[in-house]
Amino acid sequence: MFIKGNTELNALVLEQLKLQSGEHVLEIGFGPGVLLNKMAEAISVGEVTGHVTGLDFSETMFQVASERNQVWILEERMTLRLGSSDAMPFEDKSFDKVATSNTLYFWQPPQAHLQEIYRVLKPAGLLVLGFRDKKQMDEMQLDRWVFNAHSQKAVKKILKSAGFENVEIICQPAVPFDSYVALAIKPSY
Repeated sequence: MFIKGNTELNALVLEQLKLQSGEHVLEIGFGPGVLLNKMAEAISVGEVTGHVTGLDFSETMFQVASERNQVWILEERMTLRLGSSDAMPFEDKSFDKVATSNTLYFWQPPQAHLQEIYRVLKPAGLLVLGFRDKKQMDEMQLDRWVFNAHSQKAVKKILKSAGFENVEIICQPAVPFDSYVALAIKPSY
């Protein structure tokens, strides 16, 4: 389910990351590690290789992603960590880019998670946040105590209130649900 249901969204996140060889990238909530794998491929072209770090709170997903990405981990091009995105075990300004998909719904409230993302991003760093629109989430009839859905307008407002600039939402039509990513930049000052 995590792989098939998120294929289009993960593809859009990867496309919008515009990864370059040598970058240091963080994925929050990596699930089974499919996007991590594609990210590692993208930043490991040529002589200058980057590094992919993954953070997830699920021990099960940690194990699945570790097996899927064993080669990258053994080559020391990827590190996976257990933990929560509202208290990340990383130094300030550690990453060029941060990606996360389908996590925003669980961040109740999202401010602490976004403050941590802001902290670990380098100046002018990019956040690519993949999500489903509130209207789509409501159609899925998910448990509202677990899934806190947000409209596109609300996502923009949340990101701006966390200090991000140049916030934009991109939509990729798909079946059964459209995919959305919010792009947000940490100011360079």
